[in-house]
Amino acid sequence: MARPDPETAAGTRGSLYAQVRLARLWLPVVIVGVVLVHQLVVLPLGGAGFRFWGQLLFYALLGPIVTFVVLDWIAQALREREQAQQELQRLYRELSDSFALLRGLQRVTERFAAAPDLQAAVAAAVQGARDATGARAVVLVLRQGITASDRELAIAEDAPELRALEAHAREVDRGWASAGPGEGRWRGEGVVVAYPLVWGGRHEGSLHAWFATDPDAKARETLSILASEFAAAAEAVQARTRDLLTLFEVDRSIRAEGNLARLLDSLLTQMAARVGAEGAGVFLVDEDGFLQLRAAVGQGLPAMAKSGVPPVRLGEGVIGRAAAAGEAQVVDRLRELADDGCDPLLRGAGSAVLLPLLAGDGAAAGVPNTIGLVALTHPDPDRFDAVNVPFLALLAGQVTLAVRNADAYLQSEELAIAEERARIAREIHDGVAQSLAFAALKLDLVARILRRDPDKAEEEVRRAKDTIREMIREVRRSIFALRPIDLERFGLVETVRRYAVDFGQQNDVRVELELAPVESVSVKTEAVLFRIFQEAMHNVAKHANAVSVRIALRDGDAGAELEVADDGVGFDPLEVGDRVTTAGSLGLRQMRERVEGRGGRLEVVSRPGEGTRVHARVPG
Repeated sequence: MARPDPETAAGTRGSLYAQVRLARLWLPVVIVGVVLVHQLVVLPLGGAGFRFWGQLLFYALLGPIVTFVVLDWIAQALREREQAQQELQRLYRELSDSFALLRGLQRVTERFAAAPDLQAAVAAAVQGARDATGARAVVLVLRQGITASDRELAIAEDAPELRALEAHAREVDRGWASAGPGEGRWRGEGVVVAYPLVWGGRHEGSLHAWFATDPDAKARETLSILASEFAAAAEAVQARTRDLLTLFEVDRSIRAEGNLARLLDSLLTQMAARVGAEGAGVFLVDEDGFLQLRAAVGQGLPAMAKSGVPPVRLGEGVIGRAAAAGEAQVVDRLRELADDGCDPLLRGAGSAVLLPLLAGDGAAAGVPNTIGLVALTHPDPDRFDAVNVPFLALLAGQVTLAVRNADAYLQSEELAIAEERARIAREIHDGVAQSLAFAALKLDLVARILRRDPDKAEEEVRRAKDTIREMIREVRRSIFALRPIDLERFGLVETVRRYAVDFGQQNDVRVELELAPVESVSVKTEAVLFRIFQEAMHNVAKHANAVSVRIALRDGDAGAELEVADDGVGFDPLEVGDRVTTAGSLGLRQMRERVEGRGGRLEVVSRPGEGTRVHARVPG
């Protein structure tokens, strides 16, 4: 039955009222007219008898006829009005039921749409489907291996039937996965109605509800809607989880990989996999302002990046204009652009996503400060969805961070190399060079007094030999300090052990080790601890004149702890201050700065004649 329009019912009431008001005017006129015609025209046509009976019949019939016609007309109008009111009431009930259904569906969908993971979304969907439809039990099956049922709400005697329902649900879902989706029913003790879950164009599972009797159309519609809404929510949860995993992998790559080329390859691979791109490349701006292809993934693209391609000028070509604009964009039909030949990476591509790499300071000032661009490509046009651009832009920001960290690392490495060269130059000037000059003076003195005083000449030769031996030891210490240490390969404990054994052999010092596994600190903290250990050991070799040294490394309550204690000559910390130099830094001051820079604490305890103890505690 067609639903009445509320305005039609209102029009019916207005029409009746208007017609009644109009009838008050024309009905008396019609009656008067009929009476006059009857009296003046009809009655004079007959004799006295005709006039008597004609007048009697006319007035006897006119009143009832007029009354019947008027009342029938009014009754018809009232009947139409009552029908309109009944239609309005029926429509109101339907709207109320629909609103209650939508409100229930909204509560259910909000519950599983807000779930943090797929397992929680499945549990919320099962509970909500039972509440919304009144089913005896609900089972949801996913291809990911998740099967959830309403066990806690099923009565104990229904447990065997529920297990049979779960087995039936998995069987039906496997059949749908191979033959295509459709509605499934299972008649046993009650009725099971099932609907498929489809997202991304693939069959991903099914929703099964067990009813005591054949469910009505409302329950079926509710289940169908819930299946569709859950499929959309599950797809969103999976996309969100995939995004989080991608961000986690990107962050781990940035932390673990120190080589920029390998890091860029890893980041491009993850970005391309996220959107199904078949090619990806990253351009970086060189010192001349040109975009140079630094890394590429995809068929044939890595060889292109290694062999070198012509640079792209900012503002020219698709890539140059996108980099100069500083805004991420999707190019749906790349082949329709006449100038795509300017960009070698885009040749043969049908669509692309272009993501400029912006430095933070330029972007904050409102002026694009582009340091590069990431391009994701696919041979087909209209391949990429603009909805993925914000997440890809976030990943591009991670690429920017990796590039800037690599630049900062190179600058710090160059600075460290310059400082180390300056330190070696100072040590050669203050140590080896002066010792050589002293030995040369001694030998010159020997040549002068050899004939006059052989005993004194022999003494001076002995002193020169001692000086040369000390210089040899100093050179060996410097060479030992400059040897590369593979801390990442062996780990902190094994590297300390290897270093200590070699140190004892090189410097004729007995080494005692107390090493325990250290698992609570990061790689950077391990590097700081090893540098402190190395500098402390070289202080022992250079200044302590020790016979033995004890090394302790262990996990503490507040992080890792390192202790180096020797039985050497010791010193007064107040007098020496920061003037103790080592092969690894400028002395105690830098040792303390390294530890405090990681939030730790360095303690140096020493007295003349009582040895020295260096204790460092660094949090993870």
